[in-house]
Amino acid sequence: METVLVIGLDTVAGANIATCLSSRYRVVGLTSASPVSIQGCETHTYQEDDVESAEHWLSMVRPNWVVYCGVAANSAWNVDPEKFLTKDPVLAARNWVNAAELHSARFTHISSDAVFTGPWMFHEEECSGLCESQQAEVLRAVEREVSLCDNALIIRTNVFGWTPAAYGQGQIESLVQSLENGSFSEQDCYRHATPLLATDLAAIIEHAYQERLTGTFHVAGGERISPIEFVQRLAVTFGLTVPVLPRATVLNERTTGFANGETSLHTRKIRRSLSISMPMLDDGLQRLFDQQHNGYLNRLNNAPARLYEQEIAA
Repeated sequence: METVLVIGLDTVAGANIATCLSSRYRVVGLTSASPVSIQGCETHTYQEDDVESAEHWLSMVRPNWVVYCGVAANSAWNVDPEKFLTKDPVLAARNWVNAAELHSARFTHISSDAVFTGPWMFHEEECSGLCESQQAEVLRAVEREVSLCDNALIIRTNVFGWTPAAYGQGQIESLVQSLENGSFSEQDCYRHATPLLATDLAAIIEHAYQERLTGTFHVAGGERISPIEFVQRLAVTFGLTVPVLPRATVLNERTTGFANGETSLHTRKIRRSLSISMPMLDDGLQRLFDQQHNGYLNRLNNAPARLYEQEIAA
């Protein structure tokens, strides 16, 4: 059985990728946040700012494949932009990719659609519509560091999905709760992206690993949508009251700033390379809904079904 080292279980992408792969690989997952337990995975905490951590864990685990979910793996719609400016994301990525290359492990870096901005729609991998924010510069610097490794695969995306209960309410949990109790906070209708369910991302990057893809690829949902439209579709899928679309105003100037513009991704390259299609949003939302009841959340939280259901009810 091959071994996968997933770094960043405290991200939605990392936790769900580890959960999905655990039935077919030996999965070792690391988090620099609170300890977390995922069914079928061996999980540990590590010191994010320890320069020797990467070499230590690669030597200990001896993985065939490293999946790196650093700060860039967070959805740009939901992450605090200040997270990109703490610690040193570029140095952290350099340490991990260098250690992976030293140990002959394949390396997948989960990056962000927020390297781009409008007025372009559906950005291709080499699109020149780059966001000029400091955070986007950090994202691109991390990608440049990773690209120096011959065995590296860079995936730009924008994921949504369930968060392990050990980390409290994530974005999806908060949105569902606010829709249920009628305290929904207003979302904007100007930003647009192509969000993808985290478990769908896991299936696609596994396929890419098996096909030994390297380089930069866009992996995204099949629909371009704004945050408020996303919430409306989420409400419909979950059978909840649909919030009213806010009245749009005319923008006299193009929006600027990190993830404030158009970050939707064109996925032709990955679709052709793997002969696949990208999931439609409603299909992803339906799978998200089903994961509450089909045992998936029990695996994500390493909890017996009955116990987890009692916790949710409480």
